[in-house]
Amino acid sequence: MAYVATRLGRWFYEDRGAPQREGDATFLLLHSLLCDGGMWRGQVGPLAALGRVVVVDGPGHGKSDVPPPFTLDENARAVADAVDRLGLGRVIVLGLSWGGMLGTRLAYMYPEKVAALVVLDSSADAPPLRERLEYRLLCAVARRVGLPPALIRKKIAPLMFGPRTLRSRPELVDELVRSVGGFSREGLVRATYAVSIDRPSNLERLRGVRAPTLVGYGEADLATPAHHSRRIATRIEGATLVPFAGVGHLSALEDPESVNAAILPFVKEHLGRRDA
Repeated sequence: MAYVATRLGRWFYEDRGAPQREGDATFLLLHSLLCDGGMWRGQVGPLAALGRVVVVDGPGHGKSDVPPPFTLDENARAVADAVDRLGLGRVIVLGLSWGGMLGTRLAYMYPEKVAALVVLDSSADAPPLRERLEYRLLCAVARRVGLPPALIRKKIAPLMFGPRTLRSRPELVDELVRSVGGFSREGLVRATYAVSIDRPSNLERLRGVRAPTLVGYGEADLATPAHHSRRIATRIEGATLVPFAGVGHLSALEDPESVNAAILPFVKEHLGRRDA
C-alpha cells in the first residue's frame, strides 16, 4: 500500500494513469466526509485515460492515519504537503463536499498549484447552530460506541443519497454502513469537527480563487442543499454551475454518467493550462 506523509499523518493514496503531454496537470481527487477514495470509482477510469490521477483517503478515513485535531485550513496545507511530496506539479482538484472545501482553500492559499477546480455538493458557509448541535451529538455517540448501522441507515443515508438512489441502489447504503463502521472512531470525530462543527465561513475568501471552476450539485441533496453551490459559484469569478437531476449529496457515486458528462469536457479544456 502507498502512503504519503503530511502534517496530519500518513495518507493512503492510489496513483493511476500518466501525463499524456509534458506539463499536463495531475488530477487530484478528494472525497466526502464518511467516505474514502473509493467514492470516485466512477471517475478514476475516464480521468486516467486523460492523464495521471491521484486519489487520497482523507485524515481519519479509509486507510489513512488518525490525525490530531485539525482545521480545514490545516487540512488544505496537508493537501499541499501531499502535492509536493508526490511530485504532482500543478493539479486539477476534484472535490466533493469536504473535498470541495479543501479544493477551494487550496486554490486561494496556493494558486500556483491549482490549474482548475471542480467543486461538487459543497458549502462555503459556516454551519448553522442546529447543525452544529446535531453533529456534536453524533460525535458523542460515535466516540463512545461507534455509529450503529441502524443510525446510519435511518439518519445518515437519507442525507447522503437522494430518494431515487435509496430506492434503486440499496447496495450503496450497505457499502456506507460497512465503510463507516470500519473507520477509526476518533478519526471520524476529529474530521467531523473540522468539517461540520468548527467550519468557518469561507465565502469572501472565494473571491481570491483564480482557477477555472466548475461547481456541481445534486438537486436532491439534503446534506448540502443547492443554494450552497449557487453561493460558491457567485463568489468565484467565471465559475460554471451545473445541476444533476435526481441525485443527492454523493452525486459522483450516485450518477457517475451525468457527473462525468459535465466534468470531463471541463477538465480536458484545462489539463494543459500553464498560467498561474
